[in-house]
Amino acid sequence: MDRHNTKKISRILAAVVSAFFAAVAVAGYSRTEDLGQLLLFLGLSAFSYLLVIFIFKGIDKLLDSVDDREH
Repeated sequence: MDRHNTKKISRILAAVVSAFFAAVAVAGYSRTEDLGQLLLFLGLSAFSYLLVIFIFKGIDKLLDSVDDREH
């Protein structure tokens, strides 16, 4: 349940951050042809997506605890 309407924001922000690292991966690979660099930044792209989602879940829990105190 998304009581604070943060799910859509978190998905969009996660996709933007992830796309940035994926673009850096492709640009870096096309310039250096270093497969290790490509894999590193693609892994960082996936990790950043999960990290943003995790942070927003924490924000939701914090907002829920604030809401519970008010009632």
